[in-house]
Amino acid sequence: MADNAVQVSIVSPIPAATVEPPKQLTLTQRIDADEGLKAKRKLLTVVSLILLAIAFSGAKVVEANTFIMKVTFTNQNGIAYLLLLSIAFLIIRYYNYARPYHDELYKTWTERMLDAPYFYARHPYEDEVAGIVMARVPDCINLDAIRYDEGSFRFSYKCSWLFIRKFSYTWADSKQDDYQIKDIRVGWKNYIQTLFFETKYQASSFFTHRENLDILAPYLLGCFSILSFIYNKEIIEILKGFTS
Repeated sequence: MADNAVQVSIVSPIPAATVEPPKQLTLTQRIDADEGLKAKRKLLTVVSLILLAIAFSGAKVVEANTFIMKVTFTNQNGIAYLLLLSIAFLIIRYYNYARPYHDELYKTWTERMLDAPYFYARHPYEDEVAGIVMARVPDCINLDAIRYDEGSFRFSYKCSWLFIRKFSYTWADSKQDDYQIKDIRVGWKNYIQTLFFETKYQASSFFTHRENLDILAPYLLGCFSILSFIYNKEIIEILKGFTS
């Protein structure tokens, strides 16, 4: 009896596909991808522009087409007040969607400001640091011990009401499980110069980083449309003074 032939096929293993981690979107990309934010921004912008047109040019809203019916407006004064209330409501709704980006924008420009040598400067060849941030470090923070034990030390800038400005210090050494936080005011000696840098970096952020205008421009347009309706004659006189 003939031996049964056994066929053996060797299949090479399929290499596992390399899965790349998802790329983290930048702040500008996340703003552009936020559909809820864009919808509220567009609605606030359109309503604000309509109220501006009524306030400055005397435009009239005759009718509006809805999904159900066509609405005709006869009381033009009532339309303006309706738009006024609508803008106030839309500003609140827009703020609900834009609030997380406010914190990120604040963190971004304050970090740029604190990189200025006036606030923090590191010697290029020696382990020495300077600047008012380091000069205002509280006595309870032992920087040498933190460096020796490879602990953690960082600082940030805080703006409070009534023009109060502070440096917030967060630190922990290798033996501590919890971080400690302490806020120190910038001091009257450094106050004017600090406000100068604050104004400089906030203003420059509007011209060099478009995400600031993407988030803040709808507020400015909405507030200006409300003021233009309330103080219509005064604003027109001011504009005439610039053009005359």
